[in-house]
Amino acid sequence: MYMNIHKDNGYSEFNQLTIIMRFSAAAIIGAFSVALFAPSVLACEHECQVNVSRAFADKYELLSNGYFTLLNGKVEDSLFYGIQPDILTETEKQTAIKTVTDSVIAAQTAWANTIFPTVFDTIFKDEPKFKGDCNHPHRVNQPPRGVNWTMPDCHNMDYICGNPPSICHFMPMIKTRIVKKLIGQLQARVDGDDSDVYVNNIGPALQAVVTAQPKLQPFVATLHGNLNQILETIKGSLVDFADEAQWKPVWDYEIKILLLTFP
Repeated sequence: MYMNIHKDNGYSEFNQLTIIMRFSAAAIIGAFSVALFAPSVLACEHECQVNVSRAFADKYELLSNGYFTLLNGKVEDSLFYGIQPDILTETEKQTAIKTVTDSVIAAQTAWANTIFPTVFDTIFKDEPKFKGDCNHPHRVNQPPRGVNWTMPDCHNMDYICGNPPSICHFMPMIKTRIVKKLIGQLQARVDGDDSDVYVNNIGPALQAVVTAQPKLQPFVATLHGNLNQILETIKGSLVDFADEAQWKPVWDYEIKILLLTFP
């Protein structure tokens, strides 16, 4: 009787050990399979990067336009400040002003062409850049093809990586980075008579005005000083560029909706 019990216990223990080993092996294989075959979260690829950068750039171009409009308005109001009123006829004055304001429009176009690459680099090239693995740790599930990401995905993707929800989640930080860079670049463009806007646009326009109207030759220093003062005023006003009074909250929503349409 004792021997039978002993054999039964041994057999039972052996079976239990076998079951445990089989279960452990199955669990390991199952876990490995889940890790291996779980759908990976994809990154914001080139088309996504370009379109999202363009969406941001378009908004910042709208805001930039206001400063060039302000610059032109000040040229119209102050170009001839301190110069005797009858030195030119009204028609001659308007022609001179138009020469300078046309140069401002050219400067505006040149500036607008730089916004997109600045935005693109700020998001996808500057550190911390929105590229890289979005699967470790796991936060969101890749939607099926043809299905958009959701606002909850935007909320849940709480670390910087390369997928659209991560960019969506960190939009406030991204906007701060973009604005800081754009303000610095735009201020440099209007910073005195060695700035890009003066050297390449306003300065040559002023020279053309003086050449066309030799009567202004004695007032070149005054005209030059007026334009420098105008540029200084514009530079100072740029500290408010894209602040809460200028950036429309609906733009955030528009960019997020666009962003979440990309896989």
